[in-house]
Amino acid sequence: MISRTLLFFAAVLCYSTNAFAPSASNIRSSSSTSLSMGMFDAFTKAFTNEEYGPPPDAVKATARHILVPTLEDANEVLGKVAAGETTFGGLASQYSTCPSKSRGGSLGSFSPGTMVKEFDEVVFAPDTKVGEVLGPVQTQFGYHLIVVDKRTGGGDWY
Repeated sequence: MISRTLLFFAAVLCYSTNAFAPSASNIRSSSSTSLSMGMFDAFTKAFTNEEYGPPPDAVKATARHILVPTLEDANEVLGKVAAGETTFGGLASQYSTCPSKSRGGSLGSFSPGTMVKEFDEVVFAPDTKVGEVLGPVQTQFGYHLIVVDKRTGGGDWY
């Protein structure tokens, strides 16, 4: 018990006198600025991320789609989209075979690799414009008409 108390007082004494702080006599640097870091400041700094910025946003997209079984159906729905007969969500509710039709075709937000390859390639392609109707895109499920509503992360490649 005495040795613990003695060790504690020695640590406090060293900290308060800056015994471990660099001084001009023991710094061999050409820098003109002096360092003044206490013994415990080094531990505090080791566990902070002040030198690093916030983590980059994850690459994500928010999209809607209309899934139909045949290319003819896809072209028919695409014609109705072009004619502006109703909204994309309305056409999704009417024609889509995907359960997302109850949400106007909304798939929510997702990362690359979540959807099938052909779908991902279109949604995350650098030349894909947000808000534009894309497709028809054929996958194992049928033919998709896709609208990318939002993309985040990934830097400036979109």
